[in-house]
Amino acid sequence: MNRFALFTDVSLNPQRKLGVGAWLVIPDAYLTAAPGGIAETEIAGQVRMRKFKDTSSTKLELQTVLWALEEFRSGLTASRPGELTIYSDSQCVAGLLKRRQELERKSFLSGRTHHLLRNTPLYQKFYALYDQCAFTIIPVKGHSPSCSHDTVHRIFSLVDRQARHELKLWMNELRL
Repeated sequence: MNRFALFTDVSLNPQRKLGVGAWLVIPDAYLTAAPGGIAETEIAGQVRMRKFKDTSSTKLELQTVLWALEEFRSGLTASRPGELTIYSDSQCVAGLLKRRQELERKSFLSGRTHHLLRNTPLYQKFYALYDQCAFTIIPVKGHSPSCSHDTVHRIFSLVDRQARHELKLWMNELRL
């Protein structure tokens, strides 16, 4: 069984409701390397990015994870199955599996307003992909000091920097 690590992060301009989602999937074996053992140039070109409009921080995190999961799933075949671990600093993404039973029990209705939760379609898609891929989610502390970075944090930091850089370029283009 092939094992993979998926790193996702986003960068958002909340005033414009514009954001960039970024993800990287690598063989799990990379995570056993020493923190300085992986050259950023080795994996930087593999980071995938997409621009999203009319979004919020929670929605963007979900959109990015869903996009990455769909791409990952479409790349698998019966002859090349894979086990996936997702690394994300999103509290929403990290907590969704724990919240599933309660959300489904309440039919995705808000306990306070009894209206459908804003991101219900994204939650439902997330759970459907979980049922197909059975991934694990490991929360990552984002924006930690670089001196404390282990291999996971170094890789996550690379994805984070690329998302922020892409958003900055996009915002500069819009100013022209």
